[in-house]
Amino acid sequence: MMTSSSFLFMLGGFTFLFAFSWFKDSAMEVFKKGLASNDDDTAVWSKLVKVFLVDWLVCVLGALGTGALFVVVLNLAY
Repeated sequence: MMTSSSFLFMLGGFTFLFAFSWFKDSAMEVFKKGLASNDDDTAVWSKLVKVFLVDWLVCVLGALGTGALFVVVLNLAY
């Protein structure tokens, strides 16, 4: 059975991931324009790997941090 704290933790994580996905959607449009003007494939793959690693780290830390923040606010409210 899911407690209110774990539900709120998951809600916080999903909230962060939803908001971050909107940010990434707009960032992808900028990246596509840069990709169209760049002919060096090795530089593109290097950039993609760096972006993936940074985005993965931001998603993990952001989801955990936002989930924890939601739970802390709930506990402070009671």
